[in-house]
Amino acid sequence: MRYWQVISLNSVALFPLLVNAETMSSTPVNASTLLQTIFGLIVVLAIIVFLGWMLKRSQFFHAAHHGQLKVLGAISLGTREKAVLIQVGEQQILLGVTPQQINTLHTLSEPLSVRETPVKSGDTFAERLKQMMQQRGNQ
Repeated sequence: MRYWQVISLNSVALFPLLVNAETMSSTPVNASTLLQTIFGLIVVLAIIVFLGWMLKRSQFFHAAHHGQLKVLGAISLGTREKAVLIQVGEQQILLGVTPQQINTLHTLSEPLSVRETPVKSGDTFAERLKQMMQQRGNQ
């Protein structure tokens, strides 16, 4: 009598699995639906990457966009330490930067003159590569 109870309980417990197996086999996944799903995933990922790239390229979210904060120069002092000269408004501040913290080293009473490096308007990557190849060929 006890064996019949175990068998009947097992058959009742396995009944939903049998029903699900039948309904799943009635709608098989074919190659076109799989290809559509993969293509849709690639499109969504490409949109996310493109929007991230656009946000990074746009200066809208940066304080430098408004001209209030500029990094004027930096010099490496060690493998992970550097000194950075920043300009906040009209004031220049020398900062010590390490992986753990940022310290104010000096606030300049008289701002240093910073020379801008001239950039040619037609100085494209192709032209620079051509110049480098010509220099290499002459050596």
